[in-house]
Amino acid sequence: MDIYNADYVEKLFDEMAGTYELVNYLSSFGFSHRWRRQFVNKIDIQAGMVICDLMCGMGECWSSLAPRLAPHGQLVALDLSQGMLHGARKQAAKFPHLTIQIIKENALINGLADESADCVICGFGLKTFSEEQKEILAAQIRRILKPNGVFSIIEVSVPTGWFFQKLYMFYLKRVIPLIGSLLLGNPENYRMLGVYTEKFGDSRSMMQALAYQGLSVEYHHYFYGCATGISGMKLELGKINPFD
Repeated sequence: MDIYNADYVEKLFDEMAGTYELVNYLSSFGFSHRWRRQFVNKIDIQAGMVICDLMCGMGECWSSLAPRLAPHGQLVALDLSQGMLHGARKQAAKFPHLTIQIIKENALINGLADESADCVICGFGLKTFSEEQKEILAAQIRRILKPNGVFSIIEVSVPTGWFFQKLYMFYLKRVIPLIGSLLLGNPENYRMLGVYTEKFGDSRSMMQALAYQGLSVEYHHYFYGCATGISGMKLELGKINPFD
């Protein structure tokens, strides 16, 4: 079984869509909402921008984006799970003054125009990519961003510290599937969240892939490394890297 195969990932999140938001909240010890605000705040969002939300899920990040993006801003949201996009469409109805385009597409193979976005964000979708796929994603982010465009990414990660690491991974791999089954979900699906997180480790390899594409990068830790992320910019030729 290839857990990074797009068809497998799509089916997994279609099946989890009904309870995913709650389980994501529990799996982050209740920090997921805070982390979304924090990673969005890593970038300067201004009214009228075009923002691309890759692996948008159910639009959980949009409440942090919308007040700064409207009026006249545009949000382009991609996800390969129809179940997650069903939730995203409900979320979009909460922001009538914002233009939101929701597209069912694979972030690695998408029809977005070159240099079409002022900003690219990705919240909690990175762990479902292999190392090779991360390199493809980094190239897509570079392609989509306008010159001087910015990006921010966050993902649940394996925390630092031996004891905390063991405790957290036990929680993800044993407790969360139990909670999933109590919510009438398939415990095997929720077990995969722990599997993906353990294999993912942290965001360092994605940071390297983005840097290889010539993007400026800055690395971030959240709550002892339970989440990690990267933010940065697509620099114009000759522009000084603000993160050096």
